[in-house]
Amino acid sequence: MKLNNFRLKILRKFIKENEKTIHVEAFVREDLWVKLSNLIGKNYVWFVVTPANFDYCKSYFNLKMNKEEFTRILNKRVETLKENEEEIQLHLHLCNVKKFLDNGLQDEKFEEAIGFMNSVGIKPIKFAPGWNCYNDYTISLVKKYGFKFLYEYSKNPLDRPKIKNGIIINYFYKFWHDYDFI
Repeated sequence: MKLNNFRLKILRKFIKENEKTIHVEAFVREDLWVKLSNLIGKNYVWFVVTPANFDYCKSYFNLKMNKEEFTRILNKRVETLKENEEEIQLHLHLCNVKKFLDNGLQDEKFEEAIGFMNSVGIKPIKFAPGWNCYNDYTISLVKKYGFKFLYEYSKNPLDRPKIKNGIIINYFYKFWHDYDFI
């Protein structure tokens, strides 16, 4: 086992680094935004949640605000990223357990998320499903809304992109969450 881990570490040194990505879920918190704003201009792809994930964010990150305030602050943060020419893409939590994914709920969440992205002038082409949880129906929605890529976490840096239903599934073996910087 140690030899395999050693080989993997060596291979990673020689593999071209994939995109630096941050899954942004809690940056409406002022204490976190202060730290995250230092990353602007450092070539990250910002996979941003939308008001479609307000309930999840409120519960997970102990937010003391309503959905309207969440949306207002999110608009402000996204505008700052846009002003600094950062790449902004969609991060959306649909369900934590693949077996429990519901098509109707996915429809609602995608519709709300895309509506938000459009309202702030963003046409995302990359999608990162929260908890790496998606199914074939998710891929059909990704295609319907004009995405080109779906990003999936993999422990193996040698995984190469594959195409499913016209969507390129890219793998990344490392990424950050905004709350990793607290």
